[in-house]
Amino acid sequence: MRYRAVDQIILSYHAVSSNWSSPLAVSEETLAEQLSLLCKRGYEGLTFAEQERRRRTRDLPEKSVAVTFDDGYASTLKAIPILSGLGLPGTVFPVTSFVESGESLCWPGISHWVGGAHQAELRPLTWDQLADLASAGWEVGSHTVNHPDLLRVDDVTLKAELYDSHQTIAARLGDCHTIAYPYGHANCRIAAVAAEAGYAAGCTLSRFHLDDEPYLRPRIALFEEDTGMRLHLKLSRLASTVRRSQALAGFSKADGTSPVPG
Repeated sequence: MRYRAVDQIILSYHAVSSNWSSPLAVSEETLAEQLSLLCKRGYEGLTFAEQERRRRTRDLPEKSVAVTFDDGYASTLKAIPILSGLGLPGTVFPVTSFVESGESLCWPGISHWVGGAHQAELRPLTWDQLADLASAGWEVGSHTVNHPDLLRVDDVTLKAELYDSHQTIAARLGDCHTIAYPYGHANCRIAAVAAEAGYAAGCTLSRFHLDDEPYLRPRIALFEEDTGMRLHLKLSRLASTVRRSQALAGFSKADGTSPVPG
């Protein structure tokens, strides 16, 4: 099995906020530091879909990074000037039912913030805002309709979550090429349905970097604490080598799934 080079990476973020103590939030200052490091190292920014397309045509730059944002928090808009100033496009994966309703984002893992002092942080992006992002060169992919853990749903629900979100985004914005799986969880069953639904690629939150799996692309999640030496180490070649060696040891050939965080 062949593994992809560390120089083609996908980063994962969620909310952008200096005031929210959730581990899902990264401040503007930290986001700028993290992305500036990659730019100084010579990484070229691509959307996830463009990075995938250029993988397939073997036209990738020597170093490329796709900067992705899950869930569709309205605070994603705070990333625009940071990415724009660095010459980087972004990719955002909204949950379509919340874009449609405008209700606060709510599912296991963030529901305890609803009704509290930080509920405003759960405000979703609107279709108009997503259209503006697309016009500015960002990619808008899918994060399903309702944000379930896809490993735990039946086949009918799985198809509805992947097909309906794809169709809704394509109808609203013109296209939808990629998906980020809720909680970063996916396996070969889910990947197969993503392909059937019309996506060109999908990404997880696996710690491991397995190659030639367009519907199970791993990402590196960066958090507020990932600064200074910790950031340098997390994005180093040594860290990549460790992730690859763990993948070799832990990849399940029986069901084709990559180990993923809980």
